[in-house]
Amino acid sequence: MSFEGILFYLTSQQAVIIYMIVFVSAFIENVFPPFPGDTITLVGAFLAGYGEVGYIPLFIFVVIGGMSGAMLLYYLGRTKGRSFFIKYNRSYLKIDNLYRIEGWFKRWGVLVLLVSRFIAGFRSLLAISAGIGVFPVPRMAFFTLISFCMWNTFLIGGMFLLKSNWRKLVGFIDSYNTVFLIISALVVTGWLVIIYKRSSAKR
Repeated sequence: MSFEGILFYLTSQQAVIIYMIVFVSAFIENVFPPFPGDTITLVGAFLAGYGEVGYIPLFIFVVIGGMSGAMLLYYLGRTKGRSFFIKYNRSYLKIDNLYRIEGWFKRWGVLVLLVSRFIAGFRSLLAISAGIGVFPVPRMAFFTLISFCMWNTFLIGGMFLLKSNWRKLVGFIDSYNTVFLIISALVVTGWLVIIYKRSSAKR
């Protein structure tokens, strides 16, 4: 789903519909990755630059939509536990990654939540892991909200500044997500190799 394709569709919609689409896309991106929620947010910000929607309402709908998805995953992690997600292990929800993130929480605590929106490919797992680890609800909500606000300020503010050069921002976001996923995959692979070597040495 390209920026141009989304833009072509949204330009024919009323402002209230655009807000609803942005809200739903932010929710879906958290619950069912991968989904181009950030791209839809960028399109919304582009339209805001031409007065089709307001920057502040757009920001509010994006943040509330994303927070709703994150808190739903947190709730599932807290009520269902790790075994539920082990049972439904999928390509976008690798259990190895879940264990990895639990290690992050033990080491860095709330700092992981604070940068959660900036960690491409692991956003959903971070919320689930926080629930499994029984993070206090107020702390989870507060630091996740800050992370959502920072990330979407970057997206919407970036589009505001680069409006006529939107391709640069879209290209940067795509490259950022791709590079981060590659680095994450290499880190996880290295971690698994270390564990395998340690277990082999004990035999």
